[in-house]
Amino acid sequence: MSAEDDIGRADDKARVRELRQHLGGPEYRKLFAAMRQRLEEAGERAQRTKLRDLDERERQALADLLGMARVPGESVVVDLARLDSVLRNSRLAASLVEVVEALGGPLVDRPAQRRAHSEARAALWHQAAAHTSVQSRPELADWLNDLRGQGLLTRAAQRSALSQQELLAQALAVVARLPADGMLLAVLAAETTGDAHALDLGRPLSSLVVRAAQYLAGWPAPPKSAAARRRLWSEVGVLCDPLSAQVLVLGLRPGGDCALARHLREWAELGEPRRLTLRELNGCRLRLEVSEEVFVCENPGVVAAAADALGQRCAPLVCTEGLPSTAAVALLRQLCAGGARVRFHADFDWAGIRIGNLLVEGFRATPWQFDVASYRAACDLLADGIPLRGPTVESLWDARLTVEMDTRRRAIFEEQVLETLITDLQDASVEPGASDG
Repeated sequence: MSAEDDIGRADDKARVRELRQHLGGPEYRKLFAAMRQRLEEAGERAQRTKLRDLDERERQALADLLGMARVPGESVVVDLARLDSVLRNSRLAASLVEVVEALGGPLVDRPAQRRAHSEARAALWHQAAAHTSVQSRPELADWLNDLRGQGLLTRAAQRSALSQQELLAQALAVVARLPADGMLLAVLAAETTGDAHALDLGRPLSSLVVRAAQYLAGWPAPPKSAAARRRLWSEVGVLCDPLSAQVLVLGLRPGGDCALARHLREWAELGEPRRLTLRELNGCRLRLEVSEEVFVCENPGVVAAAADALGQRCAPLVCTEGLPSTAAVALLRQLCAGGARVRFHADFDWAGIRIGNLLVEGFRATPWQFDVASYRAACDLLADGIPLRGPTVESLWDARLTVEMDTRRRAIFEEQVLETLITDLQDASVEPGASDG
């Protein structure tokens, strides 16, 4: 740096000190703060600004500075051009902009700043919408709309050391792994973010990803309790712990001598439903020796009705309670590996179609009273129904079913067709005691 540069910098500092010495007192603070705000908002277009709630000292200082004949009241409109002229013609010979910047640093072009921020946010959401996970799953577009429209990302970033862009990138990285395949929550968090606790309850990222899981699982609203949260994670293949993932069954009579197989045969003979945890399933390999057909339903109401009506005469029945949990997936894998064939039923709504698609893809399942003919029959039989809501989901096993549901726009729930389902479960059942291991 040259000597001339050093001298220039010294002069600049001396100039700033001089302006601060004469105009940096508390009596001028409100005046020049208002000038800064007006200049930053309007730039060269700024003409006037109004000062409010001036105390006596501030009013006197303003009158002296502008050469007013009378001291103004508590509120006064100040003409920026007049103030600039007064400052330039004073012994300080400084412009209004020079004074404002000497007192508070360089002016910021607020409109340009807002435009840049708006453009950056638009680019952020455009990139997110173009993410492969979002492109392949339309329900995630609704998730992004929620994050944007409800300000969820903004609020999450306010509680995080990460920027909105960084936080959304992490959320997309996690969502790209969903549904997982029985992965522990801490492992998923560690592999996608480097922080094993990033998806813990209360963490900013967790709030975003749980909302995505809600859409992937077809839940109408986010979970309100810890138990519901664990259930939601389970439905997208993530384990909070090996005990939280469960599956409801009735009438399973697997062969073999492992403790779980024996207990299931006992419960089947009693005609009582049983919940299995993933921990139990990991310790045993179940195989049906008598019946090769396993019925899958979505709602526990079907299991309860079957237990009441059929008891020990019920065919093997597995209930997913929404999207199949990791425990349900583990059980069906074991049964299919042993030769079982899966037949499925669910609610005639888009969440039910998603469940069916997962079972078709994962287990080559076939529909059980869950095709276009069954839907038409139910609609014709039932006078009332709830409107079908949400984006259309294409059925992998019956394209006509999607068209019919999209046309009629009626949801039919399993509980409304229980009689038909119970009849099938009875007709397909085996004699009690047919398998003794």
